[in-house]
Amino acid sequence: MNKKILAAVSIILVFSFMFAFAGCSSTTEDETTTTTVNVKTPLPTDITTSYDEESQVVTDTTYSPEKLQANTQTIFEYFNLHINEIKGVKAAVKMSQKKKIEKQVDANGDSIPMSDNQYINSAITSLDSYMLHNDGAELEYGEDLKDFMPVKGENYVSALTLEDIESATCVDDGLKRTITLTLKSPALPQTIEKAYDMNDIDEVMAEFDKAEKYLTVEKPTLTYNDCQIIITANVETDEIYAIEYVKVIDVDTSVTGQGTLAEVGTVPVKLRYRNSIKYELDRTDPSETTTLAEK
Repeated sequence: MNKKILAAVSIILVFSFMFAFAGCSSTTEDETTTTTVNVKTPLPTDITTSYDEESQVVTDTTYSPEKLQANTQTIFEYFNLHINEIKGVKAAVKMSQKKKIEKQVDANGDSIPMSDNQYINSAITSLDSYMLHNDGAELEYGEDLKDFMPVKGENYVSALTLEDIESATCVDDGLKRTITLTLKSPALPQTIEKAYDMNDIDEVMAEFDKAEKYLTVEKPTLTYNDCQIIITANVETDEIYAIEYVKVIDVDTSVTGQGTLAEVGTVPVKLRYRNSIKYELDRTDPSETTTLAEK
């Protein structure tokens, strides 16, 4: 009787080991599966340090100023070439926009009060939530991109030159390539208009007009600092599928209190106006999608 029990237990153990080994084999196969990415145009990166969380190893790669400049030139040439192909392609485009008022910062990175009057500061801060808002627009596949994307009315997207650029950096993550172009600061209006649409004074004034019951604003002086253009591309095709324009504008003006703030009078104001516009491109031809669905 004991022999029969031992035999049964032995058979059960054999099957248990078989299932265990089968499970291990499957896990190993999953872990060794890798995706090959074929980079069409290799570009240098300017990331000076990287941190591996698993190994807790910090890799420090230090570039000389000459090497950084060479990297910037290589990345910028890639940027200008492919961004200026955009208006010649067919794509559906979604545009989203975010606007925000912030404090200016000094040379040390410390915040500068918007004014010397706490009531004006509080008013601007509280009004920010409804003065500024998000906008959006869409363009259907096949429509002309010339008048929809910056620079509107032109066949090109960027007329920037290397002399206009502070830095250009590239980060590749799988199929995704992100290039960040930073303009020299302060950037002249004639530099900004090479790649951005120029309606900033009107835009700033229009936003403050929404708070005219509390504040009226004198025509401001604008200074462009740390403006960027960020593109996202597919590393295997070099096709750009997103462009983000970041305009950081230091605004110097004077504000006159109205209504409940009338007693404040006229106060000099410094603030930072941040405007980010993103265009997302989908090059999928809807007619081809419909045809495949019908089949």
